[in-house]
Amino acid sequence: MGLLSNYSPTFKEEKAISFLSKFVKDKLNFDQVVIDEVGNLIASYGRGRRSIALIGHIDTVQGYIPVKIDNDFIWGRGAVDAKGPLASAFIGASNARDYVEDVLKVFAIALVGEEGSSHGAWNLVKKGVRFDHVVICEPSAGTGVVVEYRGSLLVKVECSSKPGHTATRGLTSACNKLINYLMYVSSNTDINEYIPTVVKLMCGEAFNVIPKSGYAYISLRLPLGTKPDEVIKIMELNLPNNCKLDVKSYVEPVRVSLNSPIVRSVIRSLIKLGLKPRLVRKLGTSDMNIVYSRVSNDVVAYGPGDSKLSHTDEERIGIEDLVLGARVYESIIKEIVKLT
Repeated sequence: MGLLSNYSPTFKEEKAISFLSKFVKDKLNFDQVVIDEVGNLIASYGRGRRSIALIGHIDTVQGYIPVKIDNDFIWGRGAVDAKGPLASAFIGASNARDYVEDVLKVFAIALVGEEGSSHGAWNLVKKGVRFDHVVICEPSAGTGVVVEYRGSLLVKVECSSKPGHTATRGLTSACNKLINYLMYVSSNTDINEYIPTVVKLMCGEAFNVIPKSGYAYISLRLPLGTKPDEVIKIMELNLPNNCKLDVKSYVEPVRVSLNSPIVRSVIRSLIKLGLKPRLVRKLGTSDMNIVYSRVSNDVVAYGPGDSKLSHTDEERIGIEDLVLGARVYESIIKEIVKLT
């Protein structure tokens, strides 16, 4: 509840990080708790030569939701994405302490910035941090084993036109150009494969002037094997005159081996707890896209919570789901110990 009450949209995570840091130091069984230069909280214990990290994010999207408990569900912004999985991960890692002894070093990490530029994850990369095994703590309904995320491509379409009085005939405004282009994008079956979503649209200067400029940001999701240049070529077809398209960001897709040690450890943990594992391939992205191969070559994503509630005004997570998630995270660490 306290973690949710500390509202923490991207770039405003300090209070939530401070709360989590105090909680971990006072209540959980870690040897070290540090906050790095960008605001990530990193807790650890163990002296083994091999390592495992449970990595979640503490930032949320904008939009505060009153925190409450109702019918065994905890409501609040971030309950699902991803403070719920994060809390379960820290508790699960702490509970595995007595089993680990000296054979493994365990990390629980709360990253900042995942809902934005992922500067928390990129800071791990910048510092050359490496782990043998990583679990990305994202909602997967408690039984999903996420082995694939699509990549993301963000483009900006900017249009211009001659200004004029709104009573003037024959002038095509920048707004009309944008609207026509966005209608083309929404109706193009080749582009629809990449789930184009307009996330920002701005146009016009005054109510009595034909708009001379406007722009739209479009988010696209790219499956494995798709090159961004291929998508840009399709997007540039039927681009109106005096309009241009620029790539603002790109994150490559990721897919991990089903036979990797961490994937098998998650599957075995779920089975031992009487659950039926499901392999999941997500259309979105996560810090797994960044962490895989750069921070670890053995990565999977797993967590409690219904991802359909992420970013909605109905965001909530079951208390029993949180408890089960902690048990699964604890079991994953124990399975890695057996492999070690």
